[in-house]
Amino acid sequence: MQRAIELYNTPDGRVCIKPENDAMFILDENKCDIIQPMLGNIHNLYPDAFKKLSEIYSKSSRNKKYYEFRMVHRFCRCNFGSYDTLQKDIDANGEWHLEQVNCPLRGECPEEGIICMPKLHTVLSDREFEVAKLLGYMSPEEISDELHLSIRTVYNHIQSIKFRLKLKTIAQIATWYKNKQ
Repeated sequence: MQRAIELYNTPDGRVCIKPENDAMFILDENKCDIIQPMLGNIHNLYPDAFKKLSEIYSKSSRNKKYYEFRMVHRFCRCNFGSYDTLQKDIDANGEWHLEQVNCPLRGECPEEGIICMPKLHTVLSDREFEVAKLLGYMSPEEISDELHLSIRTVYNHIQSIKFRLKLKTIAQIATWYKNKQ
């Protein structure tokens, strides 16, 4: 089970991460266990933001860790700004809750609507659609074996499907798929 996470910016431009019931820490390029899944979600859920971030930070691409850190750091700074005790930025179900960040460039930033407050990509990928189909009669573990994917990858697809379709459970995904037929 994933823990809820609060992200917020410091006045000096760093991104702080506060997992539920754990100590706050500063996001840095060595936090691969945080950066990798976040980058995957940005790529899947906000492909226009991912593409723009890739372009902006392409000069850093030779240093993969730093390049990926810069992309995630920028996305967080633009979309998870203030410390909020009412709703976590990433909830226990893995759903992201973007915030409108107080930015001096609001209204004139060329990346507004792309990186800042990006549009969610709601179309399922072919693989996500295949996972949704199989959820009607297979467990995630069986899907992992059937498709030769790691169980983590299957769960990432399930989380992405839930987020894109605004669903909460695997049963709802299976019902959605059956209604599509």
